[in-house]
Amino acid sequence: MKKAVVMVLLAGTLVSSFATDARVISMGRHDDFFMDEVSIFRNPSNINLYPNMVYGSFGMYRSVPQDTLSRQNRDPVDPFFGGIVSYSIKRDSANSNQYPMFSVGAVFNRHDEMLDYITPGSDKYFGNPTDSFVSPIGKIDLLLGYVLKNGGMIGLGGYFAFQSLVKSVPGQSDPLPSERYETSCYKATGGINWPVAKSTNLEVSLSAGILRAMGDSAYNADPRHRIKRINANNDWFARGDIRFFSALPMLNGDFVPHLGIQEVRLHGDSISLFDLAGGIGLNLRIDKGFFWTGIEALYKGCSYFYDSTRAGIGGRVSFGIERSIWWDWFVIRVGGMKTLMYASADSSGVTRNWWDENSPSDGSDNDLVALGFGVNVENRLRVDFVVAEDMPYTFTNLISGSAHHLFTRISATYSF
Repeated sequence: MKKAVVMVLLAGTLVSSFATDARVISMGRHDDFFMDEVSIFRNPSNINLYPNMVYGSFGMYRSVPQDTLSRQNRDPVDPFFGGIVSYSIKRDSANSNQYPMFSVGAVFNRHDEMLDYITPGSDKYFGNPTDSFVSPIGKIDLLLGYVLKNGGMIGLGGYFAFQSLVKSVPGQSDPLPSERYETSCYKATGGINWPVAKSTNLEVSLSAGILRAMGDSAYNADPRHRIKRINANNDWFARGDIRFFSALPMLNGDFVPHLGIQEVRLHGDSISLFDLAGGIGLNLRIDKGFFWTGIEALYKGCSYFYDSTRAGIGGRVSFGIERSIWWDWFVIRVGGMKTLMYASADSSGVTRNWWDENSPSDGSDNDLVALGFGVNVENRLRVDFVVAEDMPYTFTNLISGSAHHLFTRISATYSF
């Protein structure tokens, strides 16, 4: 187990983002410095910014190796859908003031990033590749928001994903004749989006929860012999985010400082993960479009099994731009993110130091650049696409060769 953890750490895992929406992924990989519908999962008060809206995604398409002569379909993973309904308590038709206002929302089957810590095969998993856990179901986001008359917004949210079973094999030589298997994540989130000055809004969110992952693992890589594996049993995590949106009228945009802190405990506090990201960004409304850029300092620390540590310090620069071309309803997007960190690890008295960076071109949500486009019908129906990075080089395969994918994400919203 310890060896597997060390290998994961040496592979390098950088400070991650909550963002999974197609628009965000194609515009710089994260949304620390601009607002998007995906921000409702980090700060539930933001559901008040998107009243009466339905939201859904086909999920993430993962490319897997295949025989170049074969033709086969593969489905994306982690699709989700949901909606927000809002009700104005005292609508003023004279000045179109709809506050105070209540908003409630529910989203089904969204894969929260905290599940990655207890999902074998993910880049955040700390364990053996032979570990086996039941897959959680019932993945639900429940959101509640309220807007005061002065425009101040508050919100609460909860996320639930769970599955449990008892495996019983009487009379067998299996060392687990009767064992409980469980995988679950329970998270609560609170947030505000508050006007603190005439042209400045403060956004603060806090979230915390518990993880459970109880299953088994192949003993000596032999699938016929299993041993008990408990990677999390009421282990906890917590995250805090704060950012300001300060209007810059001369530039027609906002200046945005941001600070994010996250801590995760696993294996009965044997593993402690700490992430810190802080920086400044700028977003501008340009002719028929939008542009943002930001720079951040990053720190990542990890201690595991009481005698080993890992730390990384570095930075991240990123940008995103979208603009309508040819027609107002057709939007092209491009973005990029570069992360560079200096990492060190100390395990049983052996120290290692190296430079780490995000992959330049592995097709993941965290690599260097992205391209996408969107369809916007009367600012009500929006459909966003992330283009597969190899699509411009393999497009003819759709006709003359093996089947290939065009997009890695597709999401949509509709306001009613």
